[in-house]
Amino acid sequence: MTKVAIVTGASRGLGRGIALTLAKEEGYIVYATARNKKALEDLAAEATVDNATGGVIHACALDQKDDAAVEAFVGRVAAEQKTIKLLVNSAYSGLIAIAPHFGKSFWERPLSVYDEAFDVGVRSSYVMSKFVAPLMVAQQQGLIIQTSSTGAFHYAFDVAYGAAHSAMDRLTADMALELKDHKVNAITLHPVGGCQTEVVSFPGGESAVYVGRAVAALAEKATEAELTQMSGQVVITGELSKKYNFSDDNDPQGEAKKAKIEGAKGQRSMMEQVQFQNQQQRTLDVYDTDNGLPFKFTDLNSPMFGEMFAGAKDFS
Repeated sequence: MTKVAIVTGASRGLGRGIALTLAKEEGYIVYATARNKKALEDLAAEATVDNATGGVIHACALDQKDDAAVEAFVGRVAAEQKTIKLLVNSAYSGLIAIAPHFGKSFWERPLSVYDEAFDVGVRSSYVMSKFVAPLMVAQQQGLIIQTSSTGAFHYAFDVAYGAAHSAMDRLTADMALELKDHKVNAITLHPVGGCQTEVVSFPGGESAVYVGRAVAALAEKATEAELTQMSGQVVITGELSKKYNFSDDNDPQGEAKKAKIEGAKGQRSMMEQVQFQNQQQRTLDVYDTDNGLPFKFTDLNSPMFGEMFAGAKDFS
């Protein structure tokens, strides 16, 4: 099977790292989408440097809010390649939208903050999946991956942020249920403790390439039985790093890898507890104490924490 992938939100952040990793390290033909054509063309050029796998990136300018354009794009990929092995829904506008509003409550923020979190995020993932799924169903194989966040199960940054990521996780779960009989899998991927991208800079955060290697592990190293078992579930990058033995760049001693594996354990522990909204006596400070994170959940909407989003202004 020709290895063809679609990666959304690929002009920056996780989408960029995922597209680059698939093309350079795994030999994929990657159709990378975003609105910024120049950034995608730069990414395609970067994918040719020191590339021994033969993978390529096609720069595809696309507005994910334009349903007709998304449908036409998928039709183009199908006509050119006949098959799509992997779809990674990574486009998300919510972080840029909330960047100017740290320290404010939801009623003090413009409605556009909510709309951006859902329109280019949950809805765009649904729309792209709707048009790709029939191709995967017809070929009786394929993998859809949604990138999401621990904000799906604890407070992070903003009411809309949490609601959108909870919806993203549920989107995967219900897609997987309907796709199960067609041998197509859907999985949600959570990084451990944030990322380091052009938009946001978490202390000890994961690089976009590391998250890309987690995607590649699911697509290339996981067996069909393992994918079937994971389908509909949330998986964590650190768990995949341990199981499929990949590391981040510039980590020769594996210290960052060890930290991510340990961080994944705490993250999984939180996920397996009764959801926060159903724990009336539990506070976010207790989560801080339990998990020894490099930041406090109670600080996530503070102006101080907003400094980590300094790069977002360059994309507004």
